[in-house]
Amino acid sequence: MENRIKILSEMLINQIAAGEVVERPASVVKELLENAVDAGASEIRLEIQQAGTSQILVTDNGQGMTLEDLSLSIERHATSKIKGLNDLYGLRTMGFRGEALPSIAAVSRLSIRSIPRGAVSGHRLEIWGGEKKRVVEIAGIAGTTVEVNDLFYHTPARLAFLKSLRAEWSRIQSAFERVALGFPEIQMTLYHNGKKVIHLLPTKQRAFRLEELWGKERTSGLIGAEGEEFRIRVQGCISSPQVHLNTGRYLSLIVNRRWVRSPSLYPLILRSYQGLLPQGRFPLAALWMEIPPELVDVNIHPAKQEVRFSHEEWVLEVVRKALGRALKNLLPLEAKSRTAFLPPFREAASEEFPFLREPQAALASPAAFPSSRPLQGSGEEADGASEAAPNFSRPPVYGEAGPFSGLFLLGQVYRSYLLAVGESGLLVVDQHAAHERVLYEKFLERRRQGGVASQFLLTPLVLELSPTDPETVQDLETGLRALGFDWVPGKGPSYRITAIPQELSPAQAAEAVQEIFETVTSGRETADHSDQAERLLKTLACHGAIKAGQSLTEAEMRSLLRELDRAEQPSHCPHGRPLWFLLSLDEIERRFRRK
Repeated sequence: MENRIKILSEMLINQIAAGEVVERPASVVKELLENAVDAGASEIRLEIQQAGTSQILVTDNGQGMTLEDLSLSIERHATSKIKGLNDLYGLRTMGFRGEALPSIAAVSRLSIRSIPRGAVSGHRLEIWGGEKKRVVEIAGIAGTTVEVNDLFYHTPARLAFLKSLRAEWSRIQSAFERVALGFPEIQMTLYHNGKKVIHLLPTKQRAFRLEELWGKERTSGLIGAEGEEFRIRVQGCISSPQVHLNTGRYLSLIVNRRWVRSPSLYPLILRSYQGLLPQGRFPLAALWMEIPPELVDVNIHPAKQEVRFSHEEWVLEVVRKALGRALKNLLPLEAKSRTAFLPPFREAASEEFPFLREPQAALASPAAFPSSRPLQGSGEEADGASEAAPNFSRPPVYGEAGPFSGLFLLGQVYRSYLLAVGESGLLVVDQHAAHERVLYEKFLERRRQGGVASQFLLTPLVLELSPTDPETVQDLETGLRALGFDWVPGKGPSYRITAIPQELSPAQAAEAVQEIFETVTSGRETADHSDQAERLLKTLACHGAIKAGQSLTEAEMRSLLRELDRAEQPSHCPHGRPLWFLLSLDEIERRFRRK
């Protein structure tokens, strides 16, 4: 019997390796730009013809190569970046495998011209389809020029998998941008079909490089985000919730100067904006991260575009805090000179301006709403709140200095909205949306810490289900128990709920569970468990929050404002509705034609 297993030829091995590294013209561009960076270049010029299918030309003023190094550069696994196993776990260069040039040479007509620094001459090496053609001596200035012609010229099947020239050109631009973001101190120029597309000046300011690449219109509204902990440093900028796009293209993560994809960091960024953006919209974010190399593994992807962290929880925590602080700092609320907003008529508020003293009686909606539980931590019960008018004639307690609690509280109107004033203008807060945000973040934090606190019921709630719903209970069991619920089977298709989340009343808990089951059984729930958990949290927060139409005491209003001070994202409710708006002093003066 003839042996069937054979050792592949060197040319076929190179072709297979090229398939992993060189997928399209943009792959070649990325590898060549990273080689130029590793060569210590301060200027890089990239010239493209026909979206890279005809020619890719990269010129740098780096340290260049000797004849021996030039000859070895096209051999597989020949590299100057690492020498031993320990180097692999402390990488500070872009490349390290020694596969890029031999892989490119295997599928193109490749020419490399290189002159070492301090030398007056160098050499040009030509290799076509993996076959070395010639080496000649040349004169010129120090640096290296790599010319890739006729990519995939002898593998037409690979050409067939390329997209349109416009699509391939867009990918090349992205590859150029990603390297440029990691190295703002390098001057970089991009040409296409002989026309200069972009010229990036060297700069020490990452924000300036970002503006050159993304444009002033997109970057003018970005805000800073930074954090440092566990030897991990994060710096960058993100968009406010008012700025969003229908694409995630402008989400950039640069880890130790390398643009990367991260299956954990990208979802974290999107979760930070959860409830702040309309569905299907994406924020803008560019985050530069400095992490000890020994904590980062870049050797998990052929193109080195994905990373794995040995202490991922540290990285996620630093980024999460940085994003949370940045979004919270967006609040345009100030309370520096609060005495400027004390009404001179405050002693006579009840006689001349009754709406300041009795907002419920003067401006409340005539519709009656059932009163839900008071705010947790308010210190007062809500019983009789609609009859007991808070004394707004006295000044507020000025020991508070938060962006919300530090404002001068005017009162409640229509039993749904709180009014407060500060240096920036008049603030209107939706009490239901605000409390919903507060509860949502409390539930979220307690879930991170291991579970939501429960309260046990002396009289269990009975949940009647259809015969098919017990399967739904099983699907939701883990999520509901983590949120503080517990139950035992009842008679037939019913369940007796014996414990509920501490923040909810029995009636609110019953409503929340009913809505959760209706959502799932109607098919509106997705199969994604993380998404399911988010929906459960939002539903609990919505049902646990104070309602529109519910009268609040002064203490309860102040408690809500203090809770908003502590919230990570006190601008929108978990479902994406704004929870406050500001009528600025400028707008007020324009209305009265003072400006």
